[in-house]
Amino acid sequence: MSRNPIEEFRLALEAAVSSFGLGELTEEQTARLASHYSILRRWNQRLNLTRIIEPIDAAKFHYAESLFGASFIGGAQTLLDIGSGAGFPAIPIAVARPDVPVTALEANQKKSLFLKETKDELNLTNLKVVTARLEEFEWAVYELLTSRALDKAESMFPPIIDQMSADQRLMLYCAPDLVAKLEAEVEFKTESHPIPQTEARIIAILHGNRAVQTTSQTSLQ
Repeated sequence: MSRNPIEEFRLALEAAVSSFGLGELTEEQTARLASHYSILRRWNQRLNLTRIIEPIDAAKFHYAESLFGASFIGGAQTLLDIGSGAGFPAIPIAVARPDVPVTALEANQKKSLFLKETKDELNLTNLKVVTARLEEFEWAVYELLTSRALDKAESMFPPIIDQMSADQRLMLYCAPDLVAKLEAEVEFKTESHPIPQTEARIIAILHGNRAVQTTSQTSLQ
């Protein structure tokens, strides 16, 4: 008899988190992520949120990868996820770090509705969903910007990086060639962390250079 996909996901998530070398999730965190996965499966039948939907693949490539990024939040007190889409990495990060206010920015109305329903069903009080394009949004007040699998990233991010203050960081889930393309357009300091269980994906953390008056700087733990 085949296993229920939600139960299969829960088991796969536990295994993926362990294989990524992350700390164990609490029962509440696991339940919230399983609820998100359940909502994702339901919405994905009528809205193309993701091609990766099978329990084992989703647990590894969406959820564990997003949670891995949470390891590099450091002392950031505000986080903006640009083009949040199906909620990665915003929702797993919000679940893992309830102390950090997370804003999911999504321009697509239907995807934004999905995110808002997920926020309400998961009762994520530290998550805010905003329906807007990045160009129309005041992103400069956030200490950490994140983005994963965003279209036109190589043309969108150079002006953002160029305007980032010295106490801001941009965390990209990407392949190394994207960082190389960005470096050809704009100057920045960067560090990279290979994503476990992948062959060519990294978390690249780009540091802002623009001088501003500030009393403290965000640093990685």
